[in-house]
Amino acid sequence: MERKKGVVFLITTDKKHLNQSLLQMINEVALQLTVPFEICFLNEKNRLAESILDLATKGSREIILLPVSLFSTAEISQTLPERVNAILKKEPALTATFLQPLGSTRAILHSLVDQLAQQPNLLPQPVLLIAADTANSATFNEEGNTLAQKLTIISGRKVYFAGLLGKYSYKRLLTQIKTPLLIQLLLTDDDLAAKVTAEVYSLRGKQAMILPSLVESYRLEKAMLERLKNAGCI
Repeated sequence: MERKKGVVFLITTDKKHLNQSLLQMINEVALQLTVPFEICFLNEKNRLAESILDLATKGSREIILLPVSLFSTAEISQTLPERVNAILKKEPALTATFLQPLGSTRAILHSLVDQLAQQPNLLPQPVLLIAADTANSATFNEEGNTLAQKLTIISGRKVYFAGLLGKYSYKRLLTQIKTPLLIQLLLTDDDLAAKVTAEVYSLRGKQAMILPSLVESYRLEKAMLERLKNAGCI
């Protein structure tokens, strides 16, 4: 007999900095679910445990955890499993399934391909993807570089991937790449996106063109639906 599922949408962004379009997308995705759900801001104390236990009271026995982010931060790849396992030790009737972040979905790949295809081809500028990392983690860089490699092959443009910190930060790459660039921000924090945009223009001026964010194009909604459909929640 199949165990009844329940979904936890995991948000790593601070609530006060959350792009409201993203929250709207989550609620629209939730309308299509056939199972109970909870929205959890990971930085809120005890909220993760409360979300899991609330689903248990609704009859859920398999907890589906979906990071509403494009790549695995250190919190998602390392801290989250430890926190969840600690909770489940006290709830032996429950199990957890960890879904991958949204960056490796077909929905995200196709949306970026379409966006790059709309850019002028007279000067096939390389592309720089900029995403938010909380630490210079190997998982974050691996996931981002995999996406960049796929885009390079499909688009015919050289695509680079950068985070905010460490050896492969966007500031370092901006000083190394001398040609004009298309900049694709993969950020859901409005304040952070504004800060990075200002830094890019300060460092590169007119040699950088910043493309519309994925949040503005509602592509993240399709990515969430893809993940949850594959997990049997829709």
